Amino acid sequence: MYPSDCNPPRIYGMIKAHKAEKDYPMRPVVSTINTPPYGTSDYLVKIIQPTLNKNKNPNEAQVSFDIVNLYPSIPIDEAIPVVIDILNADIDDLKTRTKLTLADIHQLIELLLSICYFLYENNIRKIPNSGPIDLSLMVVMTEAFLQNIERKALNIAIIHTSEPKTYKRYVDDCHVCFASIKQQQMFRNILNEQNPPVKYTVELENDLKQLNFLDINITNTGSGTYEFQIHRKEAITNVQLKPNSNINPSIIIGVFKRFLCRTKRICSQKYLQKEIDFLTDIFVENGHDKNILNNITIDYLKNGSKTTTFQPIDTQHSIKLPWLPIVGPKLRKEFRKQNIK
Repeated sequence: MYPSDCNPPRIYGMIKAHKAEKDYPMRPVVSTINTPPYGTSDYLVKIIQPTLNKNKNPNEAQVSFDIVNLYPSIPIDEAIPVVIDILNADIDDLKTRTKLTLADIHQLIELLLSICYFLYENNIRKIPNSGPIDLSLMVVMTEAFLQNIERKALNIAIIHTSEPKTYKRYVDDCHVCFASIKQQQMFRNILNEQNPPVKYTVELENDLKQLNFLDINITNTGSGTYEFQIHRKEAITNVQLKPNSNINPSIIIGVFKRFLCRTKRICSQKYLQKEIDFLTDIFVENGHDKNILNNITIDYLKNGSKTTTFQPIDTQHSIKLPWLPIVGPKLRKEFRKQNIK
């Protein structure tokens, strides 16, 4: 936690390549790597995060809520007491993770987030009442503040009978189901009334009752069930590892199997083969043999759910080598003969 050889934070922009309709806007990021609060921030995350982890018909409609400019919108002055209150409610468990008192934690958080500054064009600039976007502590501060907003909004919504049937959030993206589309407008208004800087926008399901959420396309069947398939943004490039890459072929096979695993876990049965065909076509487009890919797919779908447990031999030695085409497999074969992993 003692800083040494520190640098001032630096700001840079990340282009949102998937938002061509908005002329590719930039997301500002303040990098805090090797800055004074970097190590202390990680320590505070480790003692705060476990506490946050504990808080979690035919007319049915699904919507997606998105928070505008999440991290810059979180008011630090209001978020700090929220975090302290949550920790205070979990004080017994907190004492098992740190010797710091609540007053110590409060002081450290204020110290780390009291000012958001960065170096730009050799000048120090500041963002008022905002925490560094790249600082790990900002993640738990934001999560705590959003949990507080959601808790208050849900309590109010219950009184007005506009509460959602389900509410799932990943960072700033929320998937919410309501008994009717009218309820979503009422609930979103309640959310937006909780704190003026934090604004929720909404995306409704289309005429086919479909809604994109993260990397999933969700179809509302209207009978109380949902169907799932993979969703890809327009920025996809279809570029994959080439068969002639200087990489162990087993790694390339593993990458393809990982895509198959994701497909099998997410896709409903009616969309499974369509997604498998899409994956196969992408890898063929990158130079891979279609017959080999089909055989891998058949084998995975047949045996993919089986797990094997590796039992290391106490006396077995191991050696690490970079991937060497032609020579590598021969060396591995010889090492195995000598009981060397």
